[in-house]
Amino acid sequence: MKQLTEEQLLGNWEKLLQLVEDTFEGERKEKLLEMYKFFEDRMIVAPASGKEEYHYCYAGGYVNHVLHVCETALEVSKTYEKVGGYKDWTDEELIFSAMHHDLGKVGDLLGEYYIPQDNDWRRKTLGEIFTHNTEIDNMRVTDRALFLLQHFGVKVNLKETLAIKVSDGLYDEANTYYMKVFDASRSLKNHMPYIIHWADHMATQAEFDEWKREDEDNKEEMESRLSNIKNISVGKKESKPKTKQKDKVLESKHQDLFDELFGDDK
Repeated sequence: MKQLTEEQLLGNWEKLLQLVEDTFEGERKEKLLEMYKFFEDRMIVAPASGKEEYHYCYAGGYVNHVLHVCETALEVSKTYEKVGGYKDWTDEELIFSAMHHDLGKVGDLLGEYYIPQDNDWRRKTLGEIFTHNTEIDNMRVTDRALFLLQHFGVKVNLKETLAIKVSDGLYDEANTYYMKVFDASRSLKNHMPYIIHWADHMATQAEFDEWKREDEDNKEEMESRLSNIKNISVGKKESKPKTKQKDKVLESKHQDLFDELFGDDK
């Protein structure tokens, strides 16, 4: 499992706070900073997922993923305009939605969402590094995100609400109502929710690829170590002829003794 250093954890946290400082202003910024201060200790080390093959399943993965989605959302937004799409949202709305699409993964006011998996079999066999905390209320991640924002008095407009709500796309069956419609009059009036979903999905897939490369590198390193161990073992086996040489020397001494006792027939 990937591990971030303390310097990396704090560095990512500072980037997240700086994004708040640079993007928002007034009361909204104050309320957001208040919320982040409340969750600071927990959020800095929160993972982004519970299974090792999922996205950023390690301490600090949550903040890393949020920063990744924010960056990706800006790029997807530019691409959408470039191919002919109409942008009717602001960068502030886009960043706000990207920053908080997974906010529910930090848990609620009483406890964290992910806790370490203490079942050794599930860790080794299923790759469950973290598991859900059953001590807190069972809520969908996006519903909890919207609850937390309103609890801390952070205003969320309609575009942002929908973008956060459907950020998981059709991977969440609850979003079928919003995204799988066959009547154009009922489709989303603003496409920022799609931008956030595409950005989240793209970032998540890239994070899986990153994990896969690291996993392959780890396997190659392990194979290299095993190969070195085998070479050392082979080297030890090849040293046996030296013992045979000693045996020959001993045999020669025995022959000399035999000749001395019984004479040399030469």
